[in-house]
Amino acid sequence: MNMVCIEDNKNNMVIKHKHLIWEARYKLSELGIKVVAVLISMINVNDEDFKPYTLKINDFKELIHSNSNNIYKYVDILTDELMSKPFKIGDEKFNWIHYAKYQKGDNFITVKISPELKPYLLALQGDFIKYNIINILPLKSNYIIRLYELFKSKFSEYKHYHKKSKSYTFDLKIDWLREHLEIPNNYQYSSHIKTRIIEKAQKQFKAKTDIQFDYEEKKIGRKVDRLLITIKDNGKGSNDHLATIQSFTAYIRDKYKPDITNNVFPTIQKTFEGDIRIDNKGKLYLSCEGEIRDYDNSQSQKLWNWLYDLAKDGTEF
Repeated sequence: MNMVCIEDNKNNMVIKHKHLIWEARYKLSELGIKVVAVLISMINVNDEDFKPYTLKINDFKELIHSNSNNIYKYVDILTDELMSKPFKIGDEKFNWIHYAKYQKGDNFITVKISPELKPYLLALQGDFIKYNIINILPLKSNYIIRLYELFKSKFSEYKHYHKKSKSYTFDLKIDWLREHLEIPNNYQYSSHIKTRIIEKAQKQFKAKTDIQFDYEEKKIGRKVDRLLITIKDNGKGSNDHLATIQSFTAYIRDKYKPDITNNVFPTIQKTFEGDIRIDNKGKLYLSCEGEIRDYDNSQSQKLWNWLYDLAKDGTEF
C-alpha cells in the first residue's frame, strides 16, 4: 500500500463529519489536535480506505516549533497521546490512530488512522465541515482550535443556505461549552473561560483565520448563562501564511495554480540556475531555458524550504 506524504495533498483541506465537531468528547493537547488535522488533510476525497500517512520530521519540528535533536521524545509523547486518549461519540469510544512508527533512518513518522473512523472521514456526502488547515496552525491552545471548528461549522452551514448574508448569530451555552470542551470544573467563567478562551480566540481568529466574531453576555440573575455569538467573514484576515512551512506551502499552491490544459506551470522565483516552477501535483522543480529538471520529493522540499526562508526575510510572492 502506497504511503501518503503531506505534499501529496496540495489542497490542505481538513474535511470531517460534523459529529467529530459537535458530538465528540475528547481532550487532546494543542499539538495533538494539529497533528490529527494534518493527517485528515492528507486524506483524498475519493479514497475508499485509509492509507499509511507519513509526517516528515522537519514538518513535525515546524509544528512544535522545535530545533531539538532529540525529537524522538516528542514523537513518542505525541503518539502515546493519540493512542491512549480515546474520544467518545454517543456510547462509542474511538482512538485517533492504531499504529505509529518512527523510522529514524528515513526521518519520518508513519501513522495509520483507526479504521473505525471511516464513517467520519471517508466518502462524506453531507453533514461535514471543510476548512483550510492554515487557519488552525497558528492558533494557540487546544480550546481555541476546537472553538474555531465549532464556529466555522456553524457559519459554513448557515452561509450554505443564506449565501448573501454577511454574519450569523447564535446562542452558545456556557455549561454546554464547558462539557463539550471538557473544561475543568475549577475554571471559572470570568477568570478562565472568558479571558483565556473566548477573548484570546477573538483576537487570534481576527489576526490569523478566515472568520472573526463578536459576543454579548446573557445572564440569568448575576450569572453569565450564555453568549450571543455573531460570526463574520474575516475579509482582511491574514491566515498568516508565514506561520509554518505548511501554511506557506498551502498559500503558494493556492496562488500559483498550473494551467494543465495549456501546459502552463507558473514561475514562482527566478534564480541563476533557472526558474522555480510548480507542477500539477504541487511539487516544485527547476526549469532552465525550457529544459525541465525533474525533482524528487526531497529536492522539491529543499526548494520549498528555500522559498520559505526568503519569504520570512521579506521576499514577497
